[in-house]
Amino acid sequence: MKSSVSAIILAAGQSKRMNRPKPFLAFNEMENFIEKIGSTYLAAGIEKAIVIVNPDIEREVSVLLKNNFSDSKLEVVVNSYPEKGRFYSIQLGLEKTDTDSCFIQNTDNPFVTKDLLNNMCRMIKQGAYVVPVFKNEKGHPVIISAEVMNHCRKLNGNDFNLRDELQMFEEIRLVWDEKNILANINTEDEYQKYFPSCEAFTK
Repeated sequence: MKSSVSAIILAAGQSKRMNRPKPFLAFNEMENFIEKIGSTYLAAGIEKAIVIVNPDIEREVSVLLKNNFSDSKLEVVVNSYPEKGRFYSIQLGLEKTDTDSCFIQNTDNPFVTKDLLNNMCRMIKQGAYVVPVFKNEKGHPVIISAEVMNHCRKLNGNDFNLRDELQMFEEIRLVWDEKNILANINTEDEYQKYFPSCEAFTK
């Protein structure tokens, strides 16, 4: 991975459909979602990762990351107005990074891999973004170039959506043979679908 790459990990949602914070759902016996995602980005050589959280989980996430990661590349940023939505969280993260490109990573898809990140980094170029695709369906995460980052920083208001803004830029598709890049785990049923044996490990 080239050096000037950052990531914004979005964990400020209220998890209303899940009825418990998604960052703390067990991924396996050793890691929950936020630990798995953070460790994957660090393993891929990310320069900096901004973890956006809401006030309710700020302390727990901060302690969790401090206890499990000695690397200072993970920074917790609080979104005090989570009701403003996902794009506002992205803007908070963009304020904290000035890298050549940046991943936008949802907490509700913990299946990101080092190999996926490195392949996406090799494809990114200015004025564009890269999205992984499984059977012609777009998945997660996306990586955006500095030009896209600057565009998103300048927008004012709460009515913006990243998907809409990306339409103004060149799309680069990475064909990926892993269906899990399409996952969005927002309910207990969806969690059980992907992790039927993990409930006992939830911290």
